Amino acid sequence: MEKGFRERLAERQEKLGSFLCVGLDPLPEKMPERFKKNGKNADNIAMWMMWIVDQTFAYTSMYKPQRAHWEAIPGGTKALQRVINYIHKKYPDILVFLDCKRGDIDRTQQRYQIAHFEIDGVDGMNFSPYMGKDTMEFLVNKDHPERALVGLCYTSNKSAREVQDVRIDSREIGDHYWEFIARTILRWSQELGVTENAGLVMAAAYEYPKGSGKIYSDHLKSCRKIVGDKLWFLIPGVGTQGRFVHQTIKAGFAGWGSIAINSSSGIIFAEDPAAEAKKLHDEMVVIMRIEASVVFDKK
Repeated sequence: MEKGFRERLAERQEKLGSFLCVGLDPLPEKMPERFKKNGKNADNIAMWMMWIVDQTFAYTSMYKPQRAHWEAIPGGTKALQRVINYIHKKYPDILVFLDCKRGDIDRTQQRYQIAHFEIDGVDGMNFSPYMGKDTMEFLVNKDHPERALVGLCYTSNKSAREVQDVRIDSREIGDHYWEFIARTILRWSQELGVTENAGLVMAAAYEYPKGSGKIYSDHLKSCRKIVGDKLWFLIPGVGTQGRFVHQTIKAGFAGWGSIAINSSSGIIFAEDPAAEAKKLHDEMVVIMRIEASVVFDKK
């Protein structure tokens, strides 16, 4: 039987000693001049992103293209598929996870399953759970239990707090909405028999209140209490969003393959992407190897 997403992720992370995920989210206006020979077209953008992959592969356990960044480019979806195939062929131990946040009724989700897994050829994708269990159930293909399905839970954008932090009970007690979602996605994954590779989008630790110097990671700790090590966390919000790697790992880690920490703009738009990827990778290695006794103290 083919190895599952999380097992492969764990193997790659343990080999590297870090959790880095590189987001492949191109913006044509930020493409380096040397890739603009024939303009800012999809082929040139694909070449640019393949160059990013070649620059960063030694430091990453996963690539995460954001599909909207490709859909907005004429011919971009075909270019994305070229990049995905390139990664799979040249770096077969590195997973490709599609950031697409799909969430619709049963037959539509089934179409997304075909579009992204069969045609795009990715190893995992995320979904929005707002429309109920259909959003997860109809992405499941029983012939491919190795695929990863990750639900939006506690996201890194500031305006998300207005919705995700609402208390379900009107008396301001009980779960926040995002905590309810974490419990619900765990239950769905168990009912559907896909828990092994299922996960949640959980924001990195961040400064709160802004300017206070205090680092907030309680959401990661709380979510680990809810789901244990059963679900893995896809963690956005480091790099240009200014989140905190050490606190993120300390609060969210539950073994290799339990977290993947994404950085997009801070790496792919850098003058030296390899150096930026290495910098973040090395920071994670230091946390894991030198400060392990601190990071994994769960008391």
